Amino acid sequence: MVQLGKVQLLSEEMMRLGVDICGLSEVRRDGQRHFTTLDSHTIVYSGRPTHGMSGVAVWIHRKVAGVLVGYEPISNRVLVVQLDVKPRNITLILRVYGPTTAVTEEEMERFYQDLSQAVKQAHAHGGHAACNGRFQLGRREPSAMSSMVGL
Repeated sequence: MVQLGKVQLLSEEMMRLGVDICGLSEVRRDGQRHFTTLDSHTIVYSGRPTHGMSGVAVWIHRKVAGVLVGYEPISNRVLVVQLDVKPRNITLILRVYGPTTAVTEEEMERFYQDLSQAVKQAHAHGGHAACNGRFQLGRREPSAMSSMVGL
């Protein structure tokens, strides 16, 4: 997402698909902050202190960007975003990007500590932890309802 035009392409695809909020991985941005894009969408991200691999983010469409209350970047793999939505007053989105088995045990342990902190924070706000992602058991052909967007 650091290459010129990637943010614009992301926004165009999310609008084309009718997506209001999207979790992102491998954003490869340094630091932990948020910004408004040229077309008024909001991106909240958490990356490494210096430019490199990994990083997570949440893209929020401009029509719902006003519901953003705050966020807590826990690590370059775990980000908590707080939204004020109805009928619940506060909703937390946990954007999590788990490491592969190629990392050290120390890195894996740190990831699970960060994840545990985020889940505890969600429970403290009356929320529940949920998981989304790609999981496959056995062979399955893609259905007409599934789609992939690659940037």
